[in-house]
Amino acid sequence: MTEVDFYVMDKATDDDGLLRAACRLVHTVWKHEKRVYVLSTTDREADRLDELLWTFTQDSFLPHERLQDSQGSNPAPVTCVLIGTTTQLEPVPDLLINLGAPVPEWFTQCARVMEFVAFDPQSKAEGRQRYRAYREQGVPLRTHEI
Repeated sequence: MTEVDFYVMDKATDDDGLLRAACRLVHTVWKHEKRVYVLSTTDREADRLDELLWTFTQDSFLPHERLQDSQGSNPAPVTCVLIGTTTQLEPVPDLLINLGAPVPEWFTQCARVMEFVAFDPQSKAEGRQRYRAYREQGVPLRTHEI
């Protein structure tokens, strides 16, 4: 059964705070050789995350691919970390990191989902909606403040 973890920002940060937190989790998952898809809410956010994965720490590089909407099916098989805005993705990854987009219908095919919720009121309200959607599906939920 899919497990869902919510990572809630416990204070206001700069625009990159949530993305840097996502980078840390991507790095951890990548070490375990799991396929991960980072679902961004906008192309601008996906582009910024793409940039941060090259530079978020001085000694790290995470091989990743920035998908365009038209690339949702059959991305390069050698890339374990994919970033995009499309909810139409095949094959389905082991792990979905959602930066605030609506819950994709295929989430139950992932072993784990990590939801990120920013500090602002709108993000929190949207996060609550996603939390309710998962709860209605009977999915085990955990919440972490970061």
